[in-house]
Amino acid sequence: LFHCSNSSKCISKHRLVDGYNDCYYKEDELFPTCQLNDSKRFTCASNPEKCLSSVAIENGIKDCELGDDEWPENRRDIRRNPVPFAIFCDGEKDLFSIDEFNNTDETNCAWWPCNNPYSRCDNAWHCLNGADELNCPDAKCPLNEHLCVPAFSERPSICVLYLHLMEKRWKSETEILRYIYFANNTDIDLNDHFFWNETKCITSEHLIYPPSNSSIIHDDNCFIQTKIASPFKFVTLLMYNRDRYRLTDPDKFKRKPKQFLQTFRLNYFPSTSINSSVLQVSQVDVNTSTLIKNRTRDWYCNRGIPLLFKNNQTKKCLCPPSYFGNRCHLQNQRISLTLQLIYRTITDNIHSFQLVIMLIDHQQTIYSYHEQITYIPQRDCQKKFHIYLLYPQRPKNLSANYSIRIDIFNKITLTYWASWYLSIPFQFLPVNRIATQLFIPPTTTQQQLVESSCKLPCGQHGRCMKYVNNNSSYFCQCDQGYSGRQCNIRHSCSCSSDSFCLTSSICLCSMNKFGRNCSLTRSVCQSSNNSCENNGLCIPIDDRININDFICLCNDNFYGKRCENQITDGIYIELNEDIIQQVSIVFIHFIKAFDHSEHQHIRQIRKIKYGENTLQIHVKQQFHILFIELSKENYYLIIRQENFQKLNHVQMKLSSNQRCVSIHELINSTLQSYSYLHRIKYYPHLCRQYKQLMCFYDETYMCLCDLDRFSNCFIFNHSTTYDCQGNNYCENHGRCFQDDPKCSSIPLCICSDCYYGLRCQFTTKGFVLSLDYILSYHIKPNRSFSQQPMIIKVSIAIITLMLILGLINGISSILTFHMKRTRNVGRGYYLLISSWTSICLIIMLTIKFWALLLSQMTILTNRSFLNINCLLLDVTIKVLIAFNDWLNTCVSIEQVINIRKGVRFDRTKSKQISKWIILSILSFIILTHLHDPFHRQLIDDIDIDEKRIWCIVQYSSSISTFNSFIIFVHFLMPFLINLFSIIFIIISIANFHSTQERRLPLIEHIRLQLKQHKSRLMASVVFVLLALARLIISFTSECMKSPNNSWLFLFAYLISFVPSMMTFIIYVLPSKTYKDEFDANVKRKLRRLRSLFEETL
Repeated sequence: LFHCSNSSKCISKHRLVDGYNDCYYKEDELFPTCQLNDSKRFTCASNPEKCLSSVAIENGIKDCELGDDEWPENRRDIRRNPVPFAIFCDGEKDLFSIDEFNNTDETNCAWWPCNNPYSRCDNAWHCLNGADELNCPDAKCPLNEHLCVPAFSERPSICVLYLHLMEKRWKSETEILRYIYFANNTDIDLNDHFFWNETKCITSEHLIYPPSNSSIIHDDNCFIQTKIASPFKFVTLLMYNRDRYRLTDPDKFKRKPKQFLQTFRLNYFPSTSINSSVLQVSQVDVNTSTLIKNRTRDWYCNRGIPLLFKNNQTKKCLCPPSYFGNRCHLQNQRISLTLQLIYRTITDNIHSFQLVIMLIDHQQTIYSYHEQITYIPQRDCQKKFHIYLLYPQRPKNLSANYSIRIDIFNKITLTYWASWYLSIPFQFLPVNRIATQLFIPPTTTQQQLVESSCKLPCGQHGRCMKYVNNNSSYFCQCDQGYSGRQCNIRHSCSCSSDSFCLTSSICLCSMNKFGRNCSLTRSVCQSSNNSCENNGLCIPIDDRININDFICLCNDNFYGKRCENQITDGIYIELNEDIIQQVSIVFIHFIKAFDHSEHQHIRQIRKIKYGENTLQIHVKQQFHILFIELSKENYYLIIRQENFQKLNHVQMKLSSNQRCVSIHELINSTLQSYSYLHRIKYYPHLCRQYKQLMCFYDETYMCLCDLDRFSNCFIFNHSTTYDCQGNNYCENHGRCFQDDPKCSSIPLCICSDCYYGLRCQFTTKGFVLSLDYILSYHIKPNRSFSQQPMIIKVSIAIITLMLILGLINGISSILTFHMKRTRNVGRGYYLLISSWTSICLIIMLTIKFWALLLSQMTILTNRSFLNINCLLLDVTIKVLIAFNDWLNTCVSIEQVINIRKGVRFDRTKSKQISKWIILSILSFIILTHLHDPFHRQLIDDIDIDEKRIWCIVQYSSSISTFNSFIIFVHFLMPFLINLFSIIFIIISIANFHSTQERRLPLIEHIRLQLKQHKSRLMASVVFVLLALARLIISFTSECMKSPNNSWLFLFAYLISFVPSMMTFIIYVLPSKTYKDEFDANVKRKLRRLRSLFEETL
């Protein structure tokens, strides 16, 4: 309250400075109300120390010095920062707070066209010939004619063709009346008149006598005449048949200023996007509303609704929750609760939650009076729910300590999600007001049993849970049919069988039921008859509002009230290679203009899919302008349309002409030195100066060059951040982006090196040599083989070639070592098993590659097969590679032993030992890889509208160290042993021959042995180098940082299969014995085939 000091009167502070003297000595109107810091008060532009009450606005009294309190609402609001572009050079001074150079919104307008989208058809002339008011949509006159209203008489209005007029020149610039005549008038002196059809633009030089020679120049643009006042401020009279008609008059023609973005003359870009068969309204008035009939307010029931009984003789009152009494005249003791719910998730935004708001006491007793809310994140973002909770007794029990418990459930499945606890401060007050934000956890907490710190005994029918907003508060979440502090009270439940019984008096209904006990069936959202089309999720509206209404949550590519519309409008933008290398994410800006409200700015985020140079934009909503932002303030104009058009299929290649240039790149140093209010008046000149310029921007506006080369600018917030507002949902230092800071759809993650996945939750560290990590991102889902990238096509060719060569090698080696003569020592058994292993290995590689390819292309979807493939195929390949390498090592070791023992070498014992060694090596290799399947799992991941199935391996640090050691042992050790064995064999044989044949020196014998064992020595050296290369790539790279360097890792992966494919070349071809056996066996097989063929004939 405000105390009138001189009259001892108390009034409400809302009545201060409201234009009426409430205090006898006017203290209320002299009080400095700006110090109240009331945001609802209006601050006078002419006197910033005067803040008016809202009742003083537009009350017919000019309380501000300049009368700005009586301006229309749209003009009062323009003094905010930033200001609409439409107020500049519109003939009315809106900005009184001039800068240090005395610039306002109406100064320096010499380059401003008088006919522009904001001055056109606003019921006021801005051009001296009224060209901006010709041919308007609501015009009462034919084309190119002006409306003339009678000045004094009751005659009807007439329409005149503006080209058939002439005007009397002024004697000076101070005149305020203009006299217009028909051009065929012969009763006047033509020397001091000029014809309107002589020029397209009438200037002040035409109007003032004597005329200037430069005034006859024709120009495509008619500019505002700064030497005289705006034409709509004059009275322009048409003299006709001794009558006077008014063409302009500030009193007769009230200007209707346009404050918001206009699309007139915006034209279309690209022209191929125009579909002339589908034309729609240019702009939409967002403020349209249905007329509401005035009804007489019946105050009999105070805040309630009167009901008539007994033949309309008796009145009863239906009271709202906050009032009671026979006339709703008493207030209930209550809690006024305002909730705002926030739900952020990176996986799925199609959710519906049911909240139960309950009043509990210090014994955790839940009272029957409660409220339920259906919260849909897509619909209710930023919405505030206002709820009343009544105390169980009237008046309330002052000895009880009340608080609020809020449970949230998944509306679709009725499964428990989380709970909040709200304390009630100042419990002695009859009415408590609480406002809070509740953050819904991204995942359910039903399975998250609280750690041992919870001491609550919840028995067999409850679980100890923690409130999500209070780390130190716990409660017992009871099963259905049980309640109480310890869930030890059994109660009867009257809820329907398909509902959730929270307490004996609280039922949570399923989607198709409603009512106190969920016993009533809805007519919508039935499982047998889905009200939403195309598998949309149907969610009914609160039955207290409408039992037959519903909302549909649509799947991707569908929209509409019932999800009945499929997205067919597509925009495909081809990006050049430089952009693809520099940018991984693109921000898309949709701009939609409205007649009587601010334009709508909708943002979307798209990742650039790896391996593609085309950005796909699927359009759901109508729009006028579409930009893409490749990096901070790096904009490109994609679509510009004056009216809404059916885009169908728009395909373009992004060019430099579409780039929106910064204002600092266009203006010279002189213009840059001007103040902002001065500089902005040259923006229309920039579009005329740079003919190819399509758009530009400054720190406040985004500007388009329209068909008339006018800079049509609108407010564009360049400082919007897309960093998920500090809530990083991405893992492993991934960068989080969202399209709207307040109501974002699913956020996107840009992963750092070595990480991938929707949330960057997967890593390639330690697993670089696996086809899943090397090729998966290159494989394009839902694409044919011909549309796959080059690395996939090359991989198909290499794997096919390796399969053919591997089968030839394996079969040839088996034909050799299958013969008994080649297995007279253990070496033959090693090479025979190695031959079979090589065949199995190359077949496994082929299966692995095609399973990966077909699963990522979404052709192979059998979950069981994919699980087996993930768990066993990779480890089987690892075991077979290591087994084959160690078998080759055993061959070399046996040769060393043979040379050392000479004639004492026991062939029979060698064969027996070889069988045990083969089994031992296989068992050892399997045991060292046994950890691998237990750390693998199949995970679905949706990234950039692409559903992928990943086979993920996740090791602990100790297992990872052990795995690295095993890789080193199995890949490098066999080849090193093999190399040293060959060197030892060569030196030993040479040394033996040198003792037998002394005529040749030792070095000569070594040279001969090198020549004899050249193939095996070269093979061993090559294999060691390949193994070293593989290990170097594995251990030094640590991870495959991105799919860009996949070729190197693909090479490193495939070289490990080369040794198994070289058995025939290394061991058979250099040996005369093995080669003869191979030839004999082949001839034997051919003869058998020939004989079988002849028998069949």
